[in-house]
Amino acid sequence: MRVCTLVGIGMGDPAALTQEARDALCTAPLVAGAARSLSAVQDFVRGRTLVSFDVDEIAAAFAGADGNPCAVFSGDTGFHSGAAALRARLVADGWTVRTLCGVTTAQYFAACLGEPWQDWHLASAHGTDCDLGIALSFAPKTFFLTGGSITVRTIARFLLDRDCDATLTVGSRLSYRADGAPSEIIFSGSPAAVLARDDYDERLSCVLVTRTVPDLPRAALPDDFFVRSHAPLVPMTKQFVRAAVLALLAVRDGETVWDIGAGTGAVSVDIARSARCAVYAVEDQPAACALIRQNRTKSGALNIEICGAHAPESLAELPAPHAVFIGGSGGALPAIVRAVHERNSAARVVVSCVTLETLSLAQSVARDLGRGYEATQLAVSGTAAAGAYHRMAAQNPVWLVSLR
Repeated sequence: MRVCTLVGIGMGDPAALTQEARDALCTAPLVAGAARSLSAVQDFVRGRTLVSFDVDEIAAAFAGADGNPCAVFSGDTGFHSGAAALRARLVADGWTVRTLCGVTTAQYFAACLGEPWQDWHLASAHGTDCDLGIALSFAPKTFFLTGGSITVRTIARFLLDRDCDATLTVGSRLSYRADGAPSEIIFSGSPAAVLARDDYDERLSCVLVTRTVPDLPRAALPDDFFVRSHAPLVPMTKQFVRAAVLALLAVRDGETVWDIGAGTGAVSVDIARSARCAVYAVEDQPAACALIRQNRTKSGALNIEICGAHAPESLAELPAPHAVFIGGSGGALPAIVRAVHERNSAARVVVSCVTLETLSLAQSVARDLGRGYEATQLAVSGTAAAGAYHRMAAQNPVWLVSLR
């Protein structure tokens, strides 16, 4: 039986290594890892080293090693670590893989701040794609590993652009020492205050975003929740219709959704709060875009991107959708549906129709594209005061055409 070891080394200070990790490194004939990780453990390594984080290269080196080789990883082996991919490869090659955990950045940072971290939402933007809106949705506290294209400043700019009242707590060079003294930096501030600072190392930083998330149900919100006062003529899909739209679109975590002809942004807000998804509100009227921005801020739905442009021309610039709601088309419904179909022919599409002509057009374009469809009519009435009595007041009927 051949045994190898994967070691999480923590933040970078060798003092944080467990005794078990030190023993494994001392007896290993070969230790592989990134240059920064190898440098952090050099005092414990007696065998030869391989500077690499390539799975195939490390696996080939292990195959030719005697004894129990090791690979080292920054932080913990179970938190956004390359250890998972290497472990799978080594197990497939017949190795018995022992894994020794390390101190995570989140764990160390929470200890520095003197607070628990079980209520943090954890996200990694360390050299990986990370949708900031999705990562921040629903969470009062979101912890980010940063690096690569997404830095602390990227996150601060994102929050500033969304008018978000948030506090960023930044940890830079955590556990690092210079000439024997700690060189780590920890500070807090608003997005604007963080952008004004340049006295920390963005390459080796993490950030905790703390914000107030409105205590709202994950359901279609009442019509009077949404801001409309300065632009009352901007159309808004009513609450019970929005509830049906949510059910028909059935949005899942991680999906991309287009809301075309977004109006006040009511549908965008409800969708964005229904799942950890990315919502693109497409609207070409400036007054409507201003309302969407206000309603995004009021609802705390940071995962809404406002696209102030005309459809279908602007749709080519957006990520391909999993689901699409078309609430307004400006007379371009066939072109919009075809544009959606070209980007993802399996996308779930719901079209709102308030006229018979639009209903007929939606059915016609669905047939032309070979898509199945279902049409549902919603006729909603609610109570209205009439002196000392109450009567039923009807809303205009709406058809929802679902393309499947």
